Amino acid sequence: MKITLVGPGIMPIPPKGWGAVEILVWDTKNALETLGHTVQIVNTKNPREIINQINEFRPDFVHVHYDEFIGVYSYIQYPKAITSHFGYLERPEMFGGYANILQAFARIKPNVFCLSEGIKKVYKVMADIPEDQLYVTPNGVNSEVFNYKDEPSHPDRSIYLAKIDYRKRQHMFQSIDSLWYAGNNADQRFDTNKNYLGEWDKPTLHSQLTDYGNLVLLSDGEAHPLVCMEALAAGLGVVVSEWGKANLDDSKDFITIIPENKIEDIDYVEKKIIENREYSVKNREEILKYSTNFDWVKVIMKHYIPSVESIIKKAYS
Repeated sequence: MKITLVGPGIMPIPPKGWGAVEILVWDTKNALETLGHTVQIVNTKNPREIINQINEFRPDFVHVHYDEFIGVYSYIQYPKAITSHFGYLERPEMFGGYANILQAFARIKPNVFCLSEGIKKVYKVMADIPEDQLYVTPNGVNSEVFNYKDEPSHPDRSIYLAKIDYRKRQHMFQSIDSLWYAGNNADQRFDTNKNYLGEWDKPTLHSQLTDYGNLVLLSDGEAHPLVCMEALAAGLGVVVSEWGKANLDDSKDFITIIPENKIEDIDYVEKKIIENREYSVKNREEILKYSTNFDWVKVIMKHYIPSVESIIKKAYS
């Protein structure tokens, strides 16, 4: 098939540093091409240019990766779907201006590629989108680019790898001495003088993530965080808030969910981080095996292509 992926048009694809949506678009492209498909990436904020580039390519399917392009969606003449990567999709009380975008979804009734079952429920209940137009297509990870060590260089350290901002809540946990941070800092409450590694570029991420005992991500909102799958691919266990647990098997001893009603109990959080880290360091092969469930090619074959084929079939039936 010929498939067009529409990015947000905010930063390059692939990104040079941070840019979770951009790397997801890039990895989707590579996985699709591995499976023999031809892929176009459109990455501009100009609506007219988006439509022009799509029409020149004449794809079999178009996947829009930016919910603010819901208005452009209606002008795409090919079988299509749209994905939202908005971190607060499962927290309506945090929507703010996003409520206007959801209203547009409710009016247009697009095909939606949802990153989790929880997000699918939001579109079904709050936007009244028919169930047969909602497809769960989780994110994947390009595991081949991540260095893996049987024994990490810093088995006594946990890594909080994310943009440092209000949603990610890093500042709340800086009293935990074994917790280190990497990410571009956009939160004045965060103390850069303690355990701060700066912003990692992609080569650093790929080579050094495996050096830590486990990953911590305690945001107050997430969709399907890529960094969790990256950590698993590097052999790390994960400790996440209940908002970051999408598509994770919490029966695994290397996956720990911190309930929201315990998030401010720092002693409890620290205890759980250490317990997870101690198990994870000793069971890296188990983690690596589990991480293969998120390999992009597998995800594309199991979830993505069947969803694309279903939409194309309905479009021409």
